[in-house]
Amino acid sequence: MTNLCSFGLYFNDHAPCGIYCKKCPGKKAHDCRGCREQGGQVKNFPVCKTYECVVGKSYNFCYECDEFPCEKLQPIVNYEIFLPHNSKIYNLLMIKKHGIIEWNKICEEKTILYYNARKVRYGGDDLTLASKNENFYKKKEG
Repeated sequence: MTNLCSFGLYFNDHAPCGIYCKKCPGKKAHDCRGCREQGGQVKNFPVCKTYECVVGKSYNFCYECDEFPCEKLQPIVNYEIFLPHNSKIYNLLMIKKHGIIEWNKICEEKTILYYNARKVRYGGDDLTLASKNENFYKKKEG
């Protein structure tokens, strides 16, 4: 059984919205230590409304709420290019499915795939770090 201290360490690596803090570009760019440690505020930006909502409802993660998923998790115009914002729903569902301790064991690999990988084909195929066949995407003559 994992002790509570270990649980706390895993817990603090993940924002209430599902962002994996260790790989978030804001960590380096804004010297962010994670919104849990910083009370939902990075640098001089406004306090995150999602953070306020989750903490205000005494939840640990958005998925615990009856309103999940809600508009607060919608990709934000002009911020959708920032990779962590596109992974929130997936991460939250995986935390719900596996629990924070098990998810923490695999999220590093999943995050590397998310930031660096490619789909071999369209649709539900797994991500891979392997090169894709460039001919696969060419329009067929016909």
